[in-house]
Amino acid sequence: MENQIFLRLKNVNKVYPNGIQAVYDFNLLVNKEEFIVFVGPSGCGKSTTLRMIAGLEDITRGDLYIDQRLANNLSPKERDIAMVFQSYALYPHMNVYNNLAFGLKMRRVKENVLNSQGEVDLKIDDQQVKKINRSLKYIKDDIEKVEKSLLKAQSIADLEKKEITLEQLASLQQSLENENTKKEAELAYFMTTAVPHYHYRAYKKSEIDEKVRKAAEILDIKDYLLARPRELSGGQRQRVALGRSIVRNARLFLMDEPLSNLDAKLRVSMRSEIVSLHRALKATTIYVTHDQIEAMTMADRIVVMKDGYIQQVGTPLDIYHQPINVFVATFMGSPAMNIFKSVYDSNRVNINEFVYELTNIEQEKVVKFIDGQIDKLINKNKQLSSYIESYEAEKASEKNAFRVKKLLQNITDKTAALNKNKDLIEQYQNYQKEKQQEILVGIRPENIAISHAKKTKNITAKVTFVELLGKEYYVHLLINNTKVIASVSPKETYAIGDEVYLDFDDNALNLFDPLSEMRIS
Repeated sequence: MENQIFLRLKNVNKVYPNGIQAVYDFNLLVNKEEFIVFVGPSGCGKSTTLRMIAGLEDITRGDLYIDQRLANNLSPKERDIAMVFQSYALYPHMNVYNNLAFGLKMRRVKENVLNSQGEVDLKIDDQQVKKINRSLKYIKDDIEKVEKSLLKAQSIADLEKKEITLEQLASLQQSLENENTKKEAELAYFMTTAVPHYHYRAYKKSEIDEKVRKAAEILDIKDYLLARPRELSGGQRQRVALGRSIVRNARLFLMDEPLSNLDAKLRVSMRSEIVSLHRALKATTIYVTHDQIEAMTMADRIVVMKDGYIQQVGTPLDIYHQPINVFVATFMGSPAMNIFKSVYDSNRVNINEFVYELTNIEQEKVVKFIDGQIDKLINKNKQLSSYIESYEAEKASEKNAFRVKKLLQNITDKTAALNKNKDLIEQYQNYQKEKQQEILVGIRPENIAISHAKKTKNITAKVTFVELLGKEYYVHLLINNTKVIASVSPKETYAIGDEVYLDFDDNALNLFDPLSEMRIS
């Protein structure tokens, strides 16, 4: 399985010089030829993460591996990527053909050197040996610098800063040592093994022409090769932008909201074209979007992000039917999942006249979830208490007024977090004692049935708005001041003000904890 992993992001963080952190501890494994979609609201860190993968943003902390190679310090050119941006970024003075060909004209192709018999020339690659030795020298210099920094960090007075610094330096040291081991293995191989000798040359005109025309054929723009960008529609310009990536034949495609400038109808057709293109090229692809419909329809796996954190990673079906928390449940899906406040009592959940009795397995999940939350909070409080004691001791011996003020702020922040966790523990413990708790119930709009005739255990609701989409209605309803949306067949008609009766599909209910908003079952 390890050799199938093409991209690895390990504890990747991004902190800007002004102190704002955009990405927190991002961990992800991407397989070869996989289509991954980053999705989330604006400002969640998805484009920043993509730019760190591309080498357009520095990684503050953490490691990035591309095809088993540490890539933190590699230039964008060395990463062998092709990137498609939201802006088409075409050269307006060039026709389509030259826009597609320009990148190839600037690049050089690696070619084997042949001997006098016309065979591939094999020899010890002295240039590669020199390159690896140079890299090893830089790595060893960096390791020495980290070791000195580790010794220096031991004298940091701020305990929290000291702990964070030591952890970061230890992680960096481990990464450098791993890279050093790999480089030494490479050096041993190249020093003892005769390999094909090669040189770099410019692309021939015939090669460029072949690649450009093949890309134009794939993207159906062969009739526009002589046209300028201003003469093309938005969809055609986007195809040209994709074509520049195709001719590169890169191993990794990065796409940053490439369809956001297109109209709705064209976005639908371009989605299918990009997926088909991905399958034909068999390139690993990471696609960024804020549109959850694009994510659901295009991805092999989806990475849902919020406020710089990964919320959930999974297939579209897993994300849709088993959301990990309320945010994912309400963000993914259109219309969003309906969330009801309810009470879990005597193994039953009641929403007005509707009663749902939990199975034994679901009851066990509720008990296990609460026990797990209490254990997590207790362990967290032990850490917070330890921090507070350390800060108190440090404050007592500190003379500098500014430093005392900072330590006092740390104590105040940690104490507030400690008290908040204590309140949460108390609430969870009350649930354990009383066997009764508040609970959030989620259900998708398509799992709600509407009827004009009342049946047993139906929920009474009032229609507030109706959207007809042709194949279905989105009926907006009100249940005890809670807004609900149901997706139903247009066979029956509903009007604003109608009193209707709802029935929920028992098998489609999701239960969430109201305190943490995490999914229970």
